[in-house]
Amino acid sequence: LHCPKVTTTMQPGFSAQAPPAAQAMTSAPNVAAAAQFCDQVLSWPTVVFMPARDSDVAKTMFTGWSARTVTIPLATRAGNQVNPPALHAVIRVPKHDHFTIHVVTAHDGVCVAQASGHRAAAGHGQPVAWGGAPYGHVHHDSSNRRALLPCVSRDPVVVATGPSEALANAENMGNSRNLLLDVGYCLLCAGIPCCFVGSAQPTEFIVTNGAGQRIATHEIRGMKSQDTYHTQTSELRVEEGSTPEQRRLALMATLYHIAMTCSEKPGSSGP
Repeated sequence: LHCPKVTTTMQPGFSAQAPPAAQAMTSAPNVAAAAQFCDQVLSWPTVVFMPARDSDVAKTMFTGWSARTVTIPLATRAGNQVNPPALHAVIRVPKHDHFTIHVVTAHDGVCVAQASGHRAAAGHGQPVAWGGAPYGHVHHDSSNRRALLPCVSRDPVVVATGPSEALANAENMGNSRNLLLDVGYCLLCAGIPCCFVGSAQPTEFIVTNGAGQRIATHEIRGMKSQDTYHTQTSELRVEEGSTPEQRRLALMATLYHIAMTCSEKPGSSGP
């Protein structure tokens, strides 16, 4: 697995150590140990997605940027105490709507998992590698609709498939945030207060299995925008009793969702 290099400082007190050169990260024992370490991190009830930092930004006059790398530190939380980052999710956007995802260990930069995607390639499975070997695939579709306005589509549904099951990650369209927005849209100008209050509510994505059982919840606080997905602190909370495979797939589906938003052309995202 080839991983990009991380050389940034993420948050006061938390430093992102630069990984070794790529050729030093392909040793099978190192990758196996890193995958085991990642599973230990994912076994915690909550994984915190800390504010990200952009790097390698190619700026343009008309769209703001044409390429960038977004690095998100991933940490565990015990009570109110957030531990130093254990992993980094590195999202590379070579051009708008195209992206690659790498999950690397924070202490030595060994690549644990990777995937890629393209916003226009809805329904086409993209390979997912884990621990240096093929693991499954991930894809997205536009089946998620507003509860009160089914004619309006929302953020795509992301489906991550592993060796034995598939999980779907979709925004919760029935929570207070989206119901208030729906009412506001229906009332047009008179509904502006509903839209304002609804937009301030947390955005919630739910990861479910084929039986509709909730496996994990990804909650993002703050006004929703293209940058909210990775510049705000958010939490992936995994249900008790979830299997290691479900935890891996929940992480990859969540990162794929974030990567799609990170790769969008500035100004193209809705509420």
